[in-house]
Amino acid sequence: MDKQWTDKIVIVTGGGGGMGQSAAKRFADAGAKTFIFGRTLESLQATAALSPNIISIVCDVADSGSVATAVAQVLQHGPIAALIHTAGINTPDRFMAHADPAKLASEASWRSVMDVNVMGVVNMIQAVSKPMAENGGGKIVVVSSTAGHGYDSYAGVPYTASKWAVHGMLFAARMQLNAHGIVLSEYAPGEALTPLVEKRPVKPTAEHRSAMIQTEDCADALFFIASQAHSMSVIQLPAYQPFGGMPPQITAPWLAGLEIGPKK
Repeated sequence: MDKQWTDKIVIVTGGGGGMGQSAAKRFADAGAKTFIFGRTLESLQATAALSPNIISIVCDVADSGSVATAVAQVLQHGPIAALIHTAGINTPDRFMAHADPAKLASEASWRSVMDVNVMGVVNMIQAVSKPMAENGGGKIVVVSSTAGHGYDSYAGVPYTASKWAVHGMLFAARMQLNAHGIVLSEYAPGEALTPLVEKRPVKPTAEHRSAMIQTEDCADALFFIASQAHSMSVIQLPAYQPFGGMPPQITAPWLAGLEIGPKK
């Protein structure tokens, strides 16, 4: 395990808050020159203020042109040692069938979720893999989700579909990138206290939030994975959440608000 990150260049997407912000600080504190990508400069400022080693670059991961421009800016400072891809979205409308039409996932929501969560991964990997290979290799860690490994009704259909796509993509691409010296890994957290929580149809309680995986926990996991010489697929779950979805006897009272079953 190599924890020597001093002066190495790391890109963290989704760096404006949540998991990306915590990850950026973790790598910056380890000495890495950490470039954070986000859609607006305003969203990145709070993260950049955490360390002189953090540099903001405006980038929309769903736009391949924006990604190419941002990565080119990073390469002006030297070779990229690692990409930590945390960028992802969800929407409040996340059902295929529901008595309330407002809860049905719209076409626009489907497209935005797939564009960011799937094509965002594609765009970033394609942009960094060629310069990484030319420099002898590198590390890529992509955040997926346990929603891509099992069934989580609260995650929603578009989000779950996008994370299954990412999970499959990473397994298919792993050996292809390995042949070029690039170690590709997956980090699949369960319920984590990130800004995505605010997109839920029913908000979790303060007690529930405190029991979730915290973003600092995510940052430690991402740092550990990126420091390995080997490809990893890591699933991390809070103590109350079983792998593959919620138990038959749902322990979180807020889930009743999703009204998945027919109304009585």
